[in-house]
Amino acid sequence: MRQEPERSTTVVVTGHRGMIGQEVVRTLEAGGMEVRGLDLADGQDVRDSGTVREAVSGAHFVVHLAALDDAVDNPGAIDPRSTGGPAAVTETNVRGTAVLLREAERSRIDRFVLLSSIDVLGCFTGQGLPAYLPLDDDHPVDPRGAYAHSKLAAEELCAAFTATTGTPTLCLRPPGVVDADIAAHIRAVRNEHPESEYLPFWEYGAFIDVRDLATCIYRALVAPRVRGHHRFLVNGPDISSSRFTTRELLGMVVPDVPLLAEAVREGGSYAPLLDTGPVQHLLDWSPRHYWHRQPEH
Repeated sequence: MRQEPERSTTVVVTGHRGMIGQEVVRTLEAGGMEVRGLDLADGQDVRDSGTVREAVSGAHFVVHLAALDDAVDNPGAIDPRSTGGPAAVTETNVRGTAVLLREAERSRIDRFVLLSSIDVLGCFTGQGLPAYLPLDDDHPVDPRGAYAHSKLAAEELCAAFTATTGTPTLCLRPPGVVDADIAAHIRAVRNEHPESEYLPFWEYGAFIDVRDLATCIYRALVAPRVRGHHRFLVNGPDISSSRFTTRELLGMVVPDVPLLAEAVREGGSYAPLLDTGPVQHLLDWSPRHYWHRQPEH
């Protein structure tokens, strides 16, 4: 039976003005939580101890979404809006997390959730090949670039925080997060340029709908069996392909990568290439929003 929060539960959400943050706030409030937002858009900097202390004081949970991504040349419609050079990315993502954790310890919060990134694995955005597929929580990490390194460093800070305080920390590693507008843009581009699905690189069809990510974060706060430190891949229930099945794309793009689950080679299947079984089991959560229309039963 699911444990639900009391009305008085307070959660601090950093980066609450962004696309992900807004959906997270809606979901947490719908679950009866009181949300305190902390966002640079409102002049609130996660690197500032005084600002963070005021926000975290008396709160039960912290959800840390705020981050800077690597700068992108000629950013497109779906590229991140908050970017910076290596120094700024590291300062914001690592120091900001450290400040939050310090104040979380001072306030004795009950749980801390970090939005990390699948980029820590080092096999996305054309940076390298995976050691095997499907990807899982035990896949080796090989971060490339300041953003990925900063996310891995933030995860390590969370692990140290849990080791010191005993407070549970959960680091979620999503792939590309989409809302309706982003999904529509991707579909339109692929309709016009089908090869863009896998050229210049393939992202293994990985995606997660922002609504599913928000419910995962909610469950990360309220699931009753959470102890210790965790790092989880989170992903949608199928692949974001426009023309090809999982089997076809594997054969076309990464035929030499070891495949540990033969079931994904079954013809006609859009099986995802990220194994999210552990997070689904611990949090009693599952993604609901498919890329491909599902047959009615």
